Amino acid sequence: MTCHVGPDVVPLQVSGATDNDMTAMTANKLMLWGLANLWQEGQEGGYAVRHGQRPVRDFGRARPGEQSLHESDEDDMNYFEKAFPCLYPYGCGGTERIQPVRVNFSAHIRWALRYHDKRFRHHETFPFVAFGILQRRQSLASARLQMHRSTFEKDARMLSSLTIAKLQQAQKEEESGQVISDPAVRLLRQHIYATGGRVMGSDQAQNQLRRQIWSTSIMLNPPTLWITINPCDLHDPIAQVFVGEHIHLDRFESMMGPSKEKRAQNVAADPYAAAKFFHFMIQTTLETLFGAKAGTQRMQCTNGIFGRVTAYFGVVESQARATLHLHLLLWLLNTPSTSEMEILLKQEHFRKQVTDFISANIRAYLPGMESADSISTIPNEVEVAYSRPPNPNAHRYDHLITDMERRVARTKNLHTCAPCRCLIPSKQGGLVCRRQAPFERSDMDFIHEDGKWGPKRLYEFMNAWCPALSVNLRCNNDIKLLTNAQDTMNITYYITSYQTKKQGRNYNMSAVLAKGYAYHAKQTTYLESLRDQH
Repeated sequence: MTCHVGPDVVPLQVSGATDNDMTAMTANKLMLWGLANLWQEGQEGGYAVRHGQRPVRDFGRARPGEQSLHESDEDDMNYFEKAFPCLYPYGCGGTERIQPVRVNFSAHIRWALRYHDKRFRHHETFPFVAFGILQRRQSLASARLQMHRSTFEKDARMLSSLTIAKLQQAQKEEESGQVISDPAVRLLRQHIYATGGRVMGSDQAQNQLRRQIWSTSIMLNPPTLWITINPCDLHDPIAQVFVGEHIHLDRFESMMGPSKEKRAQNVAADPYAAAKFFHFMIQTTLETLFGAKAGTQRMQCTNGIFGRVTAYFGVVESQARATLHLHLLLWLLNTPSTSEMEILLKQEHFRKQVTDFISANIRAYLPGMESADSISTIPNEVEVAYSRPPNPNAHRYDHLITDMERRVARTKNLHTCAPCRCLIPSKQGGLVCRRQAPFERSDMDFIHEDGKWGPKRLYEFMNAWCPALSVNLRCNNDIKLLTNAQDTMNITYYITSYQTKKQGRNYNMSAVLAKGYAYHAKQTTYLESLRDQH
């Protein structure tokens, strides 16, 4: 067994050892003694966990001068040091331990995930336990703000009238889709929604994002572009650099480096590196391709592939296999309002300008993509992302970049309908594609007076892509133009609903409240203690 020692552990010296050193030495000896007793005939024996009589306290130790919540020093030990002995083999250095300089919880967790030997980020449960604790603390902090409101005393008197019978009645009303009749239950749910709004990942937090989208649309007119970017973390060489592979990107050679299987294993074993790669790619894309750099006070905008961006709004979503992709709304400079767009679309000169914009930035056809037979002659390169964009100084650069775009589009943007992927049951009893494939075919890029538009597409299963994103990121992407006509306003509402979609409604909140209250009612002393503290 190998124990990794962090930089916060000082080598032990018997002469002149401090109390902390002696404590670390004792903990180390106890661990070695316990492991020796478990070792039987070359095999590690079983473990036994003794359950305590009180909940585990995952807060750090009290500050110097503050009274501890527990009288015994054993109960006041650091939670992380006791829960993760392999990460803290000397029993010290845990998160929120007493330190000369107090470190914020989230900052300390970020430091641990960046630790040089990667033992924290590779641990099976450490990142998830830390994230769960952070969510609970956000919930507690939000509840504390609710309790400091001027109306909380009045609300508390009403909430004190709640009984199990009232919550069970609300459970029945919620199951039948009726409005909850009891005002105390409604008030309790109102406080829960307000508390959840400050907890990241909750439904209430997602609703706040929708409000931000609409307020931006009111200030800057409706958005212009809807973009989806799905970076390929399995094969991109930059992702392999983040996981620790030694790849020289300036002298990149696709035949060198880890194999396809090894690359997938690297990413699966290091989700922190995968998330860091995603953040880096999206931030670089926004700053270099779109010319939008978010500052502390305002966004700095320069000319990009779409012109000048005045605002953007992106929501990150995970797919079924836990990879991340981005849904992005872009507001461009001097975007016409809805009423102005309706007038401009009737002018042939303006429609010509929009058509040129579509031809340059939204594509669904390249030579060789006329039909299924012609597309089958283009190799399907699953590992096309394990490459680098063509060198702008290379000979015949235009030919190289077109060939790269064709290879990426054939591999990443050719739509294939399949169950459990895009086919969903229809009202008529059959299966339909939720991506609305097959798509509309057209011999040229077009936009009509009513705002309907489309790129040139000869094969009906080619999904649209942005050339700059396909060449530079070599990943699946999608792009749509919002023309701000009346139909587009409806599409915008659908997009904002999709972009900030709520979690699946598979629970009854009133039932959860009723069961939780019934549980605490049995623990009379514990319930009274909670009432005294809150």
